[in-house]
Amino acid sequence: MKKALTLLLALVSFGTLSAQKTIEYPSSADEVVHLWDNTSAKYSNHMQKDELLKGRSKLYNTSSADLYIYTAPKEKATGYSVVIYPGGGYRYLSLPHTFPEWLRENGITAVVVKYRLPNVGYPDATLEDAIGAVEYMRANAEKYNLDPQKLGVCGNSAGGHLAAWVSNAMEDGKKPHFSILVYGAMTRGKYFSTRNAAAQMCGEHIYAEKFVKYSTPEMVTATTPPALLLLSDDDTVVPPICSTDYYKALKRHGVPASMHIYPSGGHGWSGRMKWEYRQQWLGAVLDWIGNLENIHNRTKN
Repeated sequence: MKKALTLLLALVSFGTLSAQKTIEYPSSADEVVHLWDNTSAKYSNHMQKDELLKGRSKLYNTSSADLYIYTAPKEKATGYSVVIYPGGGYRYLSLPHTFPEWLRENGITAVVVKYRLPNVGYPDATLEDAIGAVEYMRANAEKYNLDPQKLGVCGNSAGGHLAAWVSNAMEDGKKPHFSILVYGAMTRGKYFSTRNAAAQMCGEHIYAEKFVKYSTPEMVTATTPPALLLLSDDDTVVPPICSTDYYKALKRHGVPASMHIYPSGGHGWSGRMKWEYRQQWLGAVLDWIGNLENIHNRTKN
């Protein structure tokens, strides 16, 4: 009887831990696809709090992986798709709205990934969601009128780190075909040695040898996909060296890359409608994507 009661209490406890409230946040996405949550995924981020949306764009306590798909109209579709990982210092998701809408209007299918945050020491769940989004879109390319050879990843700030991480963590032949890294927190320097993002990735006890494995410049090989890097010179949240270190690593391995450094803007400008360089950075994205075929052809030759 005692064993049966213990088992019943354990099951009740498991059900309680697994029943966090999840949120489908308001967006103009054409479709929302649920990948998995902590009860069905291989890894768990062990989140016990309900998901919480503050304002329109800050989502906390994520415990499920969902894809918000902005499908390019057939008459405009280029076959390209971009999987977007929101930033937020790995403490919350800073959800983009205008950028995926803009991509859709320009014939590029955009996919915003609501991924599970590492929750102070469980980054395997975060990477699982990020890779799962790429694999889902590639497997369903025909459904969304996409070319599976024209699929890339994008992220800003911590999302830029995640996009670079995915670009290097996936197996050769399965990696994204390009990455767009917007003021990405990619190096092992100041950003990851402070308690903000470092603690989220590594847990409360942070040691240099522990968080260095998440430094993406050290991950780069000759098979890392081409990258477009965009940043501001006056960014004090994620120092420019985070991007320049990754760019130098790409160049050391012969990987095509382009980098645009704007003189002002600080951090977090990707969604600003009135930023003075808004048209320049969006134009740079379209121009670079438009040249990807030539870039890949040069790499092959």
